[in-house]
Amino acid sequence: MNLARLERLPDWPARMTAEIAAAYMGISKTTFLTRYGYAGVKEGSNTLWAKIQLDSMIAKQFSIKQPRAAAEDRDTSWDDFR
Repeated sequence: MNLARLERLPDWPARMTAEIAAAYMGISKTTFLTRYGYAGVKEGSNTLWAKIQLDSMIAKQFSIKQPRAAAEDRDTSWDDFR
């Protein structure tokens, strides 16, 4: 997905390439990969970052407290796909 395609989406995608994730974070791709490259997940030839993961990184950077989900509230439906 390139940046031009984002204009047609109602919101940011749940999974992003480095280019899109960097734009979401407001930094260059090079800076993004230097700071957050470790957190990407390989899927085939792609490395992806989750929007919720990036939101958590932003909250941590700005010392914004995030509510913690109770263990019984955790969605486990994707656990078998890891």
